[in-house]
Amino acid sequence: MSRSVRIKIVAKNRLEPAHFTDLPRRYPGHEFVLDPAARDYDWFVVYDDLPRRSGEKLSLNREVLACPPSNTILMTYEPSSIRYYGPDYLAQFAHVLTSHEPSALAHPGRRDMPPVGIWYYGGVADAVRHPVPPEKTIGLSTFMSPKQAKHTLNYRRYVFLEALSKALPEMEHYGRHFRPVEKKAEALDVSRYHVAVENHIGPHHWTEKLSDAFLGYCLPFYAGCPDAGDYFPPESFIPIDIDDPAGAAAVIREAMAAGEYERRLPAIVEARRRVMEEWTIPNFVGEVVERAADLPAGPGRAEILSRHMLFREQPAALFRYVLGKTRWRRANIRRWR
Repeated sequence: MSRSVRIKIVAKNRLEPAHFTDLPRRYPGHEFVLDPAARDYDWFVVYDDLPRRSGEKLSLNREVLACPPSNTILMTYEPSSIRYYGPDYLAQFAHVLTSHEPSALAHPGRRDMPPVGIWYYGGVADAVRHPVPPEKTIGLSTFMSPKQAKHTLNYRRYVFLEALSKALPEMEHYGRHFRPVEKKAEALDVSRYHVAVENHIGPHHWTEKLSDAFLGYCLPFYAGCPDAGDYFPPESFIPIDIDDPAGAAAVIREAMAAGEYERRLPAIVEARRRVMEEWTIPNFVGEVVERAADLPAGPGRAEILSRHMLFREQPAALFRYVLGKTRWRRANIRRWR
């Protein structure tokens, strides 16, 4: 029997082990190793950045590779308007899976990937608890945030949801500063319809704002990723325009009055299946591992440093990062104006 391909994956924030063990996988011959101290692996994957060690406020970690530099992958989560990596950090990896625009993240081994694998709905156990839609007692809900940064879409998102709330007073509001919940499942499981608005709009960038709604068997009114219909059935969500709250309110009222939730439920169920069975970290990473010989890639490096360790050890890298981030932030302020 052939040995499994061992893939070590580390992240700035905690990854749920059940995503790697309890969900269906396209490549069962891959074994994911989540132990940051592991030294027996064939591939090394970083989700955003290396984890902090005990006592560190910022990660000053490093990984001396136990695999070839060509077998390294960086996955990005935050959009380009929030996270800028810089060329020196990216050059450490052979492959990059990202939703960043090519103008924001240039790398010979980049591939498009939505920021999957992070659920605020709850854990895998919460999702599998409902093999069929639970009883719905709320018509319409949304999650609100007071964030209003103008170099991202947060400000326009805030203005849009404020206007929408006035137009649709029956909409239930959840969120840390509104009606806090421990898990988004508490709100989504009881809602038929859900307003989901991204804080960045770009190709391939759909986040948990959309996928969490599917996990809760909701029909999302969605402002975000323009090619979301390439990932999910087009019938599984209803697009709304973040720049037209009055028009969005009219679309929402018409859809609810027409009973679109019941009509579109089969598409919602299929979208939910794709979140749990197709659009997962093991599948996206696994495809790179399986096709590595045929994919363009960078050379990678034998040692990978966290962003802050890289900047501490290489002042020139910090200079290039600050210069690039400043330029990109100014471009985003103009873009989201």
